[in-house]
Amino acid sequence: MSKRILFLPADPAAEAICLDVDDGGRVLSRAALRPDAPAAPMPAVTRTVLVVPGDAVRIDRLALQAHSSAQAHAAARALLAGRLAQPGEPHVVLDADATATLRTVAAVEPGALRGWLARAAALGLHPDAAVPEQLLLPEPADAGSVHLLVTADRWLARGDGLAFSAPPALAAQVLGDRPLARINGDIESLAARALRPELDLLQGGFAPASARAKPASRRRLAWLVAVLLASPLLLVAAQALRLELAARALESRAEAAVREALPAARDAAPDALHLHLQAAREPRLFAAASGALFSAVAARSGSHLVELEFQRGDRLRAVVFHPGPDDIEALRAALATDGWRLVEGGGSDVPGGLHTGLVLEPAA
Repeated sequence: MSKRILFLPADPAAEAICLDVDDGGRVLSRAALRPDAPAAPMPAVTRTVLVVPGDAVRIDRLALQAHSSAQAHAAARALLAGRLAQPGEPHVVLDADATATLRTVAAVEPGALRGWLARAAALGLHPDAAVPEQLLLPEPADAGSVHLLVTADRWLARGDGLAFSAPPALAAQVLGDRPLARINGDIESLAARALRPELDLLQGGFAPASARAKPASRRRLAWLVAVLLASPLLLVAAQALRLELAARALESRAEAAVREALPAARDAAPDALHLHLQAAREPRLFAAASGALFSAVAARSGSHLVELEFQRGDRLRAVVFHPGPDDIEALRAALATDGWRLVEGGGSDVPGGLHTGLVLEPAA
């Protein structure tokens, strides 16, 4: 079995380099490819990795406090929004280490990534992964130094919180007087690192078909539809009866628990008993709702609570200060994972950010 690594140059008219390598990264063959001379098919190839020009991919190291992948992506987008001077929404991906707080984040213009994939397809290759060329460089052991690979037209640099590809003059200006550790050889000498990329650009809408969840087969869907249509009235009746019995059982257990826990409620009528139950639940609801909100707001850099009010009926009202509009969507995603629904109210501009009114209630 072998794998293929396609090094795509920044210039579409230049030749791309295709390496066939074994599982350990040892080069088995090398070919220069052009659209009129695509790669020869190899049935034994099990994986294809595309190495893309690094000057079009921004790499950052960001501290992301998040409880889920969706929260981490939302936080990364919010942090990058103020750093990227480009119109439109960038394609943002994170490294694979979901347990870490400090993450490697890449941002690229979606049109550029689509163009690279189209060029690869014209060469007869359909990548399973894509990695920016600067991430092929290993991180230096010394946090103060920078690994540097010099090619004919560009420098590739990798250091602590630093990874880029740029023309020599610009790269030298960025690096300044940092100590440099020169890497001998060319970019192809780092091919083995492409087999286990730290970060894969082909995520989200760019994920290859083989990595996406496979839909149920037509035969299985037809079988399920037939089962559901076989006796719809019976199914509905059974479901309704099950829910009714479960609701009655929960009501009885709740009443018994309140009468046992609250002496004043033992002889109360059902309506009064409901009020006792509501009074007993509210402190716990407030603690749960406010705790979830405090945690979500604390995870958003620069955000803090301005006002907080708990109302009867399981509703928590708050006013939050936050730097930008993306913070509210990040809060909504964070709270949804904890079982809360965030309803956004009115907002107003204040120095340095926004004040936004929020209502927090249990998700249905």
